[in-house]
Amino acid sequence: MKKTFRLLRAGFSLIEVNMAIFVLAGGALALLGLFPIGLRDSLASRQEMRVAAFADRFLGAVKIAAAEAEDLDDLKAIVKDIMDTSPGFEWSDDAGEQPDTDGNGGDLDATEDESGVFYRAWADWDSAWNGENGSQYMGNQRMIEVGILVTGENAKQNKRALLTASSYGMRVTIDPTNVSN
Repeated sequence: MKKTFRLLRAGFSLIEVNMAIFVLAGGALALLGLFPIGLRDSLASRQEMRVAAFADRFLGAVKIAAAEAEDLDDLKAIVKDIMDTSPGFEWSDDAGEQPDTDGNGGDLDATEDESGVFYRAWADWDSAWNGENGSQYMGNQRMIEVGILVTGENAKQNKRALLTASSYGMRVTIDPTNVSN
């Protein structure tokens, strides 16, 4: 009789099996919940890489153009040729300022690059260095401020995209007398 009692006790009860299944299912669901987070972070980092690469390409083009340009219009044309984006690279005329026609914080238009990057680029004479005093200290050289706002979000669909965009800027010097054509 003692032997049969031991045979009946061998194995797991239904409650123990159910508990094990629930623990495994909970762990599997927790792991499945991490996949969307990882995918979202992966897409965001890819977008940030495109934005940084575009900005780096733009600033490199500005440096090259500054060595060859005779004036502001020439600098813009050289940068536009170097960037060679599809659709064509566009400059904004308003130095980064945006009118607020609808009362919602500005009409943020942006140009889309073929890589999915939205940007607003501007260049203007640096008024602090190009006045009478600037001419006295800099001779023939002229200082130009160049800036760009870059984002991976569609600025035409999301008005806040360029308000939270990465901005890059630099000053370059143009010397029309030192241009080697």
